[in-house]
Amino acid sequence: MDMRTITRNMRTLAIACTLVIAGAARTACAADSTALTIYPSRASGLFAPGDFATQSGYALVHQQRSFALSAGTQTLTLQVLAERIDPSALLLHFPSASGVRFAGLSVLPPVRGVAAVLQQAVGGKVTVTDAQGKTTASGILRALDGDRLLVEDSSGALHLVSGDVTLPAHLKLGPPGQQARISVYAPRAGTYRAELVYPTAGIGWRANYDLLLRAGDTCRGTLRARATLANHSGTRFEDARVTLLAGAVQAPNSMATMTGPRMPMAAAFAAPPAPVQSGLADYRSYRLPAPISLVEGAVVQVPLYAPQTIECTRNYVFGDVAPPGWSPQQPDFNPDNRQDGAGNPRIAIAFKAPENLPSGEARLYLPDADGSLQFIGANGIEDTRTGDRVVLVPGAAYDLKRHPQPHALAAH
Repeated sequence: MDMRTITRNMRTLAIACTLVIAGAARTACAADSTALTIYPSRASGLFAPGDFATQSGYALVHQQRSFALSAGTQTLTLQVLAERIDPSALLLHFPSASGVRFAGLSVLPPVRGVAAVLQQAVGGKVTVTDAQGKTTASGILRALDGDRLLVEDSSGALHLVSGDVTLPAHLKLGPPGQQARISVYAPRAGTYRAELVYPTAGIGWRANYDLLLRAGDTCRGTLRARATLANHSGTRFEDARVTLLAGAVQAPNSMATMTGPRMPMAAAFAAPPAPVQSGLADYRSYRLPAPISLVEGAVVQVPLYAPQTIECTRNYVFGDVAPPGWSPQQPDFNPDNRQDGAGNPRIAIAFKAPENLPSGEARLYLPDADGSLQFIGANGIEDTRTGDRVVLVPGAAYDLKRHPQPHALAAH
């Protein structure tokens, strides 16, 4: 074996190790699993489909990864991270018993162009041909080095080649995402598992409610609850386990406030399995029953609960609500302070929450004479516990109006 062969083999090994510890090779150390904790957002623009950048929304990404480390200090290149990542909070956590220690971090801009497409093909089968169309390598793409590709054939041999590349037909292309380089120290060579955790903007969720009232004098209806998820993080998440957190969570200074949503309506859902609800500290969490894929720029809806039949009351409220903390003198002889003025009354639909209801917006529907559902108004719902009273004020009644008459005080 001459020096050129030795140098070539060393270069090939170095490239292979770089891409393997980068988590790009699916068989060695790609993200073994991905989980997302998504927080509520009231930014209506976040929930528009399309490819655009936004700092609205907040989510925590959890990825389990395996790394082939050598003894000593080395740099791991992590790719396909969310572009709206908060670098100050990125954490690669190795179990304390492993002895692996953090030594440094740098976040780099995403790779663009053809290199980004090839990067997404790592772990898939490719065919490389020369200028004459002759196949020079065929197998699993393991790594990239400029215009050269490291391809593993069916025997396990590695080939470092360049040429025309045919990518797999089923390749799912998405934004390349951010990349980060993390320096770590390992006490000995071996394969180590770690959890990669980082927050990102561009992802959020909100609750949507549809109250389908029944025709007639009795106030009854069906309440449907759905969760709308949006991903504008700059990357896609495949087969992610998703937990939705409900409640007003204080966001970091670099992110928008995470509070309850105010949202538009979307198409009604059938009744697939509902999320598993549980408590998390003083908040509520909803674990989706099955993994989902969130494509960059997509808006996805899932049911929060199975449809619930509710009994409700319909009332009519005249006048304006007094400002918070204000009350007139008692007794009040000033007619301008009266809260029962003229005008059309507001419609108030009240019911007991059949489940814990995360804050969101409810849209009310009523069938017309032909049986078609007609939209009759919308109102917000605050975070509400099971059994608590919910009051929705969708609008003002047209056929009812009050004309109060002033009453003079009689002298005695």
